[in-house]
Amino acid sequence: MLDYAIRRILLVIPTLIVGSALLFTVINVLPPRDAIELRIGEERLAEDPGLADAQRRALGVHGPLHERYFRWLTGFVTGDWGRSLVSQRPIFDELKNRIPVSVEISLIGLFFTWTISFPLGVFAAIAQDRWPDYVLRTGAYALDALPSFVLAIMLLTYLAVYFSWAPPVTFSYIWDDPVRHLRIMLLPTMVIAVTSSGNLIRLTRTFLLEIMRQDYVRTARSKGLPEQTVLLRHALRNIALPFITVIGAQIPGLLTSSAIIENLFSLPGMGRYLVAAAQALDYPVVMTTTMFFATIILTTQLIVDLSYAWADPRISYGRSRS
Repeated sequence: MLDYAIRRILLVIPTLIVGSALLFTVINVLPPRDAIELRIGEERLAEDPGLADAQRRALGVHGPLHERYFRWLTGFVTGDWGRSLVSQRPIFDELKNRIPVSVEISLIGLFFTWTISFPLGVFAAIAQDRWPDYVLRTGAYALDALPSFVLAIMLLTYLAVYFSWAPPVTFSYIWDDPVRHLRIMLLPTMVIAVTSSGNLIRLTRTFLLEIMRQDYVRTARSKGLPEQTVLLRHALRNIALPFITVIGAQIPGLLTSSAIIENLFSLPGMGRYLVAAAQALDYPVVMTTTMFFATIILTTQLIVDLSYAWADPRISYGRSRS
């Protein structure tokens, strides 16, 4: 187990390095101009061609491409994430206030997703091939086809037109105004939960039906145990392993959804910060935020893999069976 964990960690490091090198090359080569030149303007650049280079040197983004990359990589590893080309504020200071917002949206959205999906998926499996099963499966497919931004726009429009209600415009942190904060976060997290629940409903139903066909479940039924006991003690307790995989697969989707939702609801999270930086060609912010997302995703996948052995002791990594 320990050997496997070490190998996976050592594999994550080159993955991040190669991915960051490719991303750094693309965002530095393809755009014809960067945020510094756009902020200075063509007239001032024509009057003083060296002004942009002077500002790049002051911000530490000067020199050949490979030198800039190694300078950025060293700073990212050591915690010196540089400054934004637009605001010229430290990127670390910008992100430390935005990370809690994105984490809160993702975690609450994940909680609501499971709260909605798991009971409905179990009910669909119990009512297999009856009308509740057909209704739930049809609804799950419909939710899968519904983009989060479409549902968000529909809800905002419907609530504003028919109920004269809209979420607060200015953001408040939970430690400043808890009630206002909950009003702000309720609608975005519910949008994420509803649009993410369709796939999980179908997966819960599929996993549970597969488990209910196993020999040990049929044996429990043949012993005369009540169906509720068979379901709770023998079926649901063995559904943990496939759901660990589902959680790992949901993290990238949650991060993507949270980025879209943050822009629609004007929430000061990492996703909105990344989109604004990309529009402004602020590549230090784009690089740092993207690699932060990548690190979260790869770390989550590592934790998911290691959780298999915890959920099922029969699984062993890197050891031969005797």
